[in-house]
Amino acid sequence: MPNRIAATGVVLAVSTALVGGAAVALGMTVPATSAPQAVAASGMTDAATAAYPSVVDHCYIEGMIPHHEQALELSRLVLEADGVRDRTRALAEFIVADQSAEIQTMRAWQDAWRRALPTDSEHTGHGAHAAAAAPAGGIPSGCDDHGHTEMKGMATAEQLAALDAAEGAAADRMFLELMIVHHEGALVMAERVVRDGTNAFARTSGKHVLIEQEREVAAMASLLQGLP
Repeated sequence: MPNRIAATGVVLAVSTALVGGAAVALGMTVPATSAPQAVAASGMTDAATAAYPSVVDHCYIEGMIPHHEQALELSRLVLEADGVRDRTRALAEFIVADQSAEIQTMRAWQDAWRRALPTDSEHTGHGAHAAAAAPAGGIPSGCDDHGHTEMKGMATAEQLAALDAAEGAAADRMFLELMIVHHEGALVMAERVVRDGTNAFARTSGKHVLIEQEREVAAMASLLQGLP
């Protein structure tokens, strides 16, 4: 079991390299960031020494993956728009690199824990309520009916369509406004896992989100002020 989970460290090395390259591209738009997964490798081996993740850990990762995926979509839309400022493009490119790497490692973490689970169904959680009370030795599953898993700050379909149709300064402004709200939602999610989580990887991921996305919110606020 420990060997299977430790093997996911290869993914961490790739993710860290991606983020490091993106930080260079971003330049002065956002301060140099901590590589999100560089210190997370120890958390990927928790199965060898610690308890299985709690519901808070599990549901943070389960919710943050689609939350990050929408950040990628918002960034893609502004990068495809004409007339967007270079600094806003650089920020969007950084978000794509940083959050793509985080998604990759989060999925590796999920996969590692699934592989570590006993095959006996008595030791695994099932259904929407399993996350509330997973048996000892089992990983929680199903978060839809738990309020703390609500994804905060998500853009609506109408807002995504409006950004897709926008160009120039309008697209620039809309992206920044939507992404600030989106990041603020991620901060709420991250604060919970840092405060209440027990798994090293989940808590490290939350700490990275708190540090990096607070910086990006400040950078985006500054970019908004520079628009006509």
